Amino acid sequence: MDPSPTVVEPADVDPSWGRRRRFARVGRVLPVAFLQIVGTLVASRYAASGGGVAGDGSGPPWARHAFGGAVDPVVVGPLAIALLVAGVVVLPWRWRWPRAVLVVTLATTIGYALLVSPRGPFVAALTMAMANAWLRGHRRWVAGAAGLAIAVLPTADVQLGRSAVLDLSAGLLCIAWVTVTIAVSELVRVRLERVAERRRQRAEADRRRATDERVRIARELHDSVAHSMSLINLQAGVALHLGADLPEQTRDSLASIRDSSREALVELRTILGVLRSVDGANEGAADGAGSERAPTAGLDRVADLVERAQAAGIDVTLTLEGDRDGVHGVTDRNAFRIVQESVTNVMKHAPGHRAAVTISIGPDVVDLLVEDHPVEPQSVGTPSTEPLASTGNGIIGMRERANAVDGTLSAGPTTDGGWRVAARLPVVGTEPEDAG
Repeated sequence: MDPSPTVVEPADVDPSWGRRRRFARVGRVLPVAFLQIVGTLVASRYAASGGGVAGDGSGPPWARHAFGGAVDPVVVGPLAIALLVAGVVVLPWRWRWPRAVLVVTLATTIGYALLVSPRGPFVAALTMAMANAWLRGHRRWVAGAAGLAIAVLPTADVQLGRSAVLDLSAGLLCIAWVTVTIAVSELVRVRLERVAERRRQRAEADRRRATDERVRIARELHDSVAHSMSLINLQAGVALHLGADLPEQTRDSLASIRDSSREALVELRTILGVLRSVDGANEGAADGAGSERAPTAGLDRVADLVERAQAAGIDVTLTLEGDRDGVHGVTDRNAFRIVQESVTNVMKHAPGHRAAVTISIGPDVVDLLVEDHPVEPQSVGTPSTEPLASTGNGIIGMRERANAVDGTLSAGPTTDGGWRVAARLPVVGTEPEDAG
C-alpha cells in the first residue's frame, strides 16, 4: 500500500464536477469500450482472414513477427470476448476503487493475451485504469502493473507455444505504451495540482477578505450602536436613581428602557464575538452592571419579550403549545426574531391595540401567529394600514428569516383595523446552512 498517496480530486479543480459526474464515470468509458472491443475484434479478424496464413508475408504488421515467422490465425471465442467486456465494465467505478479496478483490468488484459494471440487495442481499458490510479496517487500499484504487463504481454505467444521467436518490436511497443501512459498521467496530475492550488489560494484570499469585512462591521457596530445603547442604559439608570418622586408609570417605563437596553447590549456583544470569531466579553461599551453574555435568543425568551412589552404598556398575551425543547438551531432563532419583530411593530405602530402571540409547536413545524386588534374595533372593511407593510425592512426581514429555513410567512391587515403575521417554519434548522 502506498504511504500517504497524493490524491487529486476533480472537485478541487472544477466546481461543476458534481453535475458532470455521471458523464465522467460512464460517458468517458464508452469510447474506451468501443476502442477495446470493436477495435480488437476487427484487428483479430483481419489478421485471421487476411494476413495470418503461414508465412505468405501479407497482412498488417501486427499479424506477423519481426523475423518473418508466421503466426496461427486468431480466433476470438466467447471467453475472449467476455474478458474484453469485463475489462471495460469495471471502469465506471475507477474513482471509488482505483486499485481494485486496476487489478481487474490487468487480470482481464493478461487473461486475453494468454487466451488469444494479442492483437489490436486490447489494452485500452488497462491504459485508462493505470492513468486513473496514477492520478489518484497509487504510483507503486501502477508501477507493479506496468512491470507485469511488460513481462507477460509481449511474451505470451512464445510462452504458450504459438510462436517460436520472441517479437522484439512487440516488447519495445509495450515499453513505449507504458512509458507514454505514465508520462502523460504525470503531466496531467501536475497540471491538476497547480489548478487546485490556484483555486485554494483564491479561496483563502476570499476568506481573508470576508474576515476583514466582518471585523470592519464589528468595529462599526461597536463605535455606533453599542455607544448609543450604553448611553440609553446609563441615562435611564440615572433617571431612575434621581427621580424618586416620578409617577409610577414613568418609573416603570424607565426601568423597561434600562432592562431592554442592557439585554440589547448583551446580544450585541454576542454578535460582535461571532463577527470577530473571538471572545467578545470586552466588546462594546460597559453597561455598568457587569452582565455576562447570553446565548443567542430563541423561543425560550419569548416570555421575557412579552413581559417587557407588557411593562411598556402593551396589552399582549402569550399562548405556547407543544414542546419548546424540540425546536433548535436556526429555526429556534428565526422564530424568536419573527415574534420579536411583530411585537415591536405593535409597540411602535399600534400601542393602543390588544395583541396576542400564539406559538404552536408540532412534530414537524412551528406555527407562529401574532395578531393585534384595536380595543374599539373599526368599521368592518376599513383595515388599518399603519404598520410598515410597504416601507421599512421589518416585513422583508421576517420573510427572509422564514425563507432561510424553507418556511412561509404572510402579513397583512385585518378587517377590524388590526394587523396579522403568520409564519410556518420547519422544526429542524441546520447550523451549517445558517453559518453559510
